[in-house]
Amino acid sequence: MISNTGTMNSGLSTAVTIKVADIVFALSCNATQQFFLRDQSYKDFYCDGRPEVKIDVSFDGVPHLPLRGEDRVFDSGEIWSLYRIDGKLAIVLGALLRGNIPYRIGVFNSDFKKGWIHSLVPETGDFTNKFISNPFGYPLAEVLMICLLAQGRGIMAHACGIDDSGRGYLFAGNSTHGKSTVARLWKDNALVLNDDRIVLRLRSGRFWMYGTPWHGDYSGVSPHGVPLEKIFFLRHAQTNSFSRREGVAAASMLFTRCFPPLWDAEGMKFTLDFCAQLVDAVPCYKLDFVPDENIIDFVRCVK
Repeated sequence: MISNTGTMNSGLSTAVTIKVADIVFALSCNATQQFFLRDQSYKDFYCDGRPEVKIDVSFDGVPHLPLRGEDRVFDSGEIWSLYRIDGKLAIVLGALLRGNIPYRIGVFNSDFKKGWIHSLVPETGDFTNKFISNPFGYPLAEVLMICLLAQGRGIMAHACGIDDSGRGYLFAGNSTHGKSTVARLWKDNALVLNDDRIVLRLRSGRFWMYGTPWHGDYSGVSPHGVPLEKIFFLRHAQTNSFSRREGVAAASMLFTRCFPPLWDAEGMKFTLDFCAQLVDAVPCYKLDFVPDENIIDFVRCVK
């Protein structure tokens, strides 16, 4: 039975269902009580939808996998790596090159619709409070989303998303470009979807943007989706100004501000094509801005 809080309970198996960018995930765990993810940024993402992605979760340790160098298809150089093992893909969290034991592994079928997450992080012991350690902890959920989107669903942008009474504004930028600042400036004037991770999808002939739970310095998030009206590429400045960007220049600016699947040739082609198609349909601007509330009316007047 699925409750209105996005949980399922059947015998000894409990699950949570969450929806991000119209993709429904079901995470099942062997436990006697219903549970929620500990991370509060997920609280508005629980849903009752039919899951597209089904994941079994275990906290009884990480199984031994033959993580050989020749099977590694991508190494982030930091916290995670991607391996191809026996036709499946494994997202491995842990500094393997420094000899540490992985603390979390997600193993998925090639379409990423079914998988298993094994974790060294123990159950917190407070199932009576309906919480567990988050098996979707950084960066596993985000890497999984990038993989899913790259299979013809869309892209994830390094951006702040604002729903201004049905007008979708995407403020794209890399670190220090002002995304969290923009979120704080707009928070009392519009709905902030996220200040750092926004999903872009093509739905029924229109480009939409969606909030995600994976925020930056500003913690306000929303699962809401809104048609995308304008894209702004951020830069701090002494005065507010904008200039139009089109074609290859706009596509390049968007691509360098998204999360491409560098390990997947077909996914990279899709991502490049998606960026080109999007900037052809949605007006793009380079936005130099002063970090005060004057930027709100300034953006609303951009034609």
